[in-house]
Amino acid sequence: MELGCRGFDFLKIAKGSLALVLKIFLRVLFSLLLAAPPGIGLAATGIRNLDSPAIKLKAPDKIVLIAITRAGNRLVAVGEHGGIAYSDDNGIGWTQAAVPVDVTLTSVAFVDAQHGWAAGHYGVILHTNDGGLTWQEQLNGLQANQLTMDAAQQAVKDGDQSLGAPLAVRRAQFFLEGGPDKPFFSILATSPQDAMVFGAYRMVMRTQDGGKTWQDWSLHIGDRLSHNLYDVATDGNSIFIAAETGLTFVSTDGGQSFPETTQPTDASLFAVSPTGDGGIFVCGVAGRAALSEDGGQSWTSVFVGSSSNLTSAHLLPSGILVVAAESGRIFVSRDHGRSFTVLSDVPPMSVYDFTQAQDDDLVAVGSGGVFVVPSKNLNKSN
Repeated sequence: MELGCRGFDFLKIAKGSLALVLKIFLRVLFSLLLAAPPGIGLAATGIRNLDSPAIKLKAPDKIVLIAITRAGNRLVAVGEHGGIAYSDDNGIGWTQAAVPVDVTLTSVAFVDAQHGWAAGHYGVILHTNDGGLTWQEQLNGLQANQLTMDAAQQAVKDGDQSLGAPLAVRRAQFFLEGGPDKPFFSILATSPQDAMVFGAYRMVMRTQDGGKTWQDWSLHIGDRLSHNLYDVATDGNSIFIAAETGLTFVSTDGGQSFPETTQPTDASLFAVSPTGDGGIFVCGVAGRAALSEDGGQSWTSVFVGSSSNLTSAHLLPSGILVVAAESGRIFVSRDHGRSFTVLSDVPPMSVYDFTQAQDDDLVAVGSGGVFVVPSKNLNKSN
């Protein structure tokens, strides 16, 4: 076997010389890393999924895709193995984006046609400023865990009286010992500078400078036991979170505090959406769904039409509330979430998310990749 580096044949070098060459090589490499621009050479973690770029895909629209959104007129979908795909023709053709990590991505959000974030497993947060063509890593789970510890120690120092403060350091230590194993599930992006990312065990990160810096925001959630935070949505000045075991939280002060609302159900909630008339709709495990018309103070159970897990809910610009199910069925409500009918010609796959394209077609993503539901079918529900 022949080994070489820049013309050197290491098998012909004595041990002492080899050691010297390797020592010099490592010094040069280290100096190059130190001199590299921010973000280059700093992501090496020893964890393959974090250190490797996304797998090259022949058909980026055929992998398991978990979330989709609009970036102007462009569609952007995210999924397994760091897969991010975009479409400029309403979901017909798809191109893979350049992504620096090989992790499952669970959420994506844009504030305009250019600026957006994606997040997912291993505590990864990615950012784009070119409409989703290329992505840069802004945070990973190792860094997030340290930010959580920093915030916990500061809370103790400041005498923080929030619900999570008494166990904050113990929780942060648990995070550090577990490594970057906690995923993010949803993103609230309100401007090119401001975004909050929500995840497992009440993990919340916030940036107010476009992602140049992030801070742990978990102590702003009124949850002492650190439940999973699955989805987030806004309605006017209120921000609602749907969480594990049927919990919901609402902020009316721009995200400074998220007290718990009245609990709508004991089943985990995977989706939350405004209804278009001042109400808020939540849904999740085994078809459980509920509607509140008073900001979460009281809830009414709603039968959507499926005992399957309800995975996503979005209010369309037309005022129609659409709900997707893991069974592959899609349901629509024309009375602000009070009743639902099933959409015809549904995707032949588990549906995890959907959005409406520029031509008003529904573009759904799930276990089979992408499926386009013609807009005319919205008027043919049963």
